[in-house]
Amino acid sequence: MVLQFALKALGERTWQHQDTLPPLPVPDLQHTMDRYLESVKPHVTAEEYKKAEEVVRQFLDGDGPELHRQLLDRASTRKNWLEDWWLEFAYLRFRKPLPLNLNIAGSGPYFEHGWPPQEGTTLERGALFVYHLLQFWKLLRTEQLPVDRLARGGTVLDMDQFRRFFCTTRVPGHDVDRLVTAFKSVSEGPCPTHITFLHNDRVFKVEVIGENDEPITPPEIQEQFKAAMRMAECEPGPGVSVLTAAEREQWAKSRDRLIELDAGNAYSLDVIEQSLFGFCFDDAFPTNHGENFAASLAGCARNRWFDKCISVLSFRSGTIATNNDHTPCDGMVHIHAAYYIDCQLKQNDCTWKGHVPDRKLPPPEELVFTIDDDILKAVKHAEQLYNNQARDLECICHHFTDYGKKFVRSFHLHPDSYVQCALQLAYYRLHGRPAPAYETGMTRQFYHGRTETVRSCTQEVVEWCKVMTEEKATVEEKKDLMVRALKKHVELMEEAKSGNDSVQAYACLLLLSFMFLFVIFSLSVCGNVYFSGGGGSFVLSTSIVGYTPCPGACAPMVKHGYGSFYKIEAHRFTIAMTAWKSDPETSVEKLYGNLRQTFADMKEILTTSASTNN
Repeated sequence: MVLQFALKALGERTWQHQDTLPPLPVPDLQHTMDRYLESVKPHVTAEEYKKAEEVVRQFLDGDGPELHRQLLDRASTRKNWLEDWWLEFAYLRFRKPLPLNLNIAGSGPYFEHGWPPQEGTTLERGALFVYHLLQFWKLLRTEQLPVDRLARGGTVLDMDQFRRFFCTTRVPGHDVDRLVTAFKSVSEGPCPTHITFLHNDRVFKVEVIGENDEPITPPEIQEQFKAAMRMAECEPGPGVSVLTAAEREQWAKSRDRLIELDAGNAYSLDVIEQSLFGFCFDDAFPTNHGENFAASLAGCARNRWFDKCISVLSFRSGTIATNNDHTPCDGMVHIHAAYYIDCQLKQNDCTWKGHVPDRKLPPPEELVFTIDDDILKAVKHAEQLYNNQARDLECICHHFTDYGKKFVRSFHLHPDSYVQCALQLAYYRLHGRPAPAYETGMTRQFYHGRTETVRSCTQEVVEWCKVMTEEKATVEEKKDLMVRALKKHVELMEEAKSGNDSVQAYACLLLLSFMFLFVIFSLSVCGNVYFSGGGGSFVLSTSIVGYTPCPGACAPMVKHGYGSFYKIEAHRFTIAMTAWKSDPETSVEKLYGNLRQTFADMKEILTTSASTNN
């Protein structure tokens, strides 16, 4: 397997480079303001833009330098000046329900090569999936997972997020939540060895690690699941897990009530929160990625513990997906694990060929909750709230197979920038205006770096979109503006990776301005911020989930927006799109239809221009 080969070649430990990673830099103040104005320009009138320029000038002549100095002072005593603020204000203070607002989903590509949808395979496939996921846990536990590096130059990337992948739960609180992480490497001490199994509104503790810290075999895991299933099927439980779909304040109150009712409830919550991950047996029957995403993002609220970093969903059709809390780590950590599992399954023909030891395992333990009428009402309210939003989600996932990365690279263009510009034109053609867009950029080459926001709707891409809708524009004009737009996107992405992008620095300046009551800046500029997508108002919420077979998806940020996660392979693009049905303007099928046409038009521009110039 590629990861094992890399490990042998490098001989390094997973977290050995952490202390040598450079600190996250603070972007220059003038540069931050220049980038802010750039991001606003495509979305405001000329008069509004002049006002924004004047506000920025006043800020730079007034409170700006003092606020920026405070960021620099903070950075002088921390290797990552942003980390604590980002975790608290971007995640832990988020008060809406996690599902359909913050959680992300992954769809296992395994049915494409070895596990076609088939009823009666759920537990067997789920057990084999869990086994390989536990092998990934073992790599982390023994610090043998190879360190991630940038493809170009081999720069070491921060691996801190992998510490919060297993045994991690977001616990609700009043005003602010907290993260509970029980994972430890072997050198750090003992680590939980159980998962939580959810079925028929009941929850079970299932041991999955045997002697010598070794995962038990897939047949043994399957037997553990069967035992839990037999215990669960006698009658439905109270459905306490549904409470994790509630608004965070309500869930915090319900959690307090559970602990107040019975000490056994506190024990059960602790077992769940420290478990390696959740495994959910689901009666849905998805048969492709689009249906998998619909079932994982907006399926039944029961038998999910939405606070877990990882919830594995094993469907009746034999397909597998995940629903993941975004708080502890970013999507690429989940993709890393999914790709590892995919490689292992392919290597072993999606079957188990090993020996099954003769041993007795601890039986599943049901986590019984004592409840009252208040809890039952809270469960009912949480489920109703969730179902109302879940019914509104529209979700598709399609493969564009006419060409992929190989074709784009043949013209010396960046595939990610190519897709981003295509998404902008597809939206422009459908809605007649540019879309404030968010793309995830990575800052993991810095200590505890996570992501930066790339505002991919630039003036350059808007100019290209306009030309593409003009009948008289020549092929060369279209190509020149397209290449210019792509180059601008590459510039912004490289800037984000270098830690010099402005979006999060700008957000922290806003935070400081509120904290220290510099209201002139915060109140004057915020309106324009929202026009360009700030404050969680991005119309296009996008992310590349890599160049592997493993796709991901999320719900839109705003009611009139779209979620668009995509993966890029040599000969195809796979795009997962979401929107809200209740919005009269949005349509994922129409947007994807425009995207297909845009991909075709972009190819024609490149090939026609190339033949003309030869």
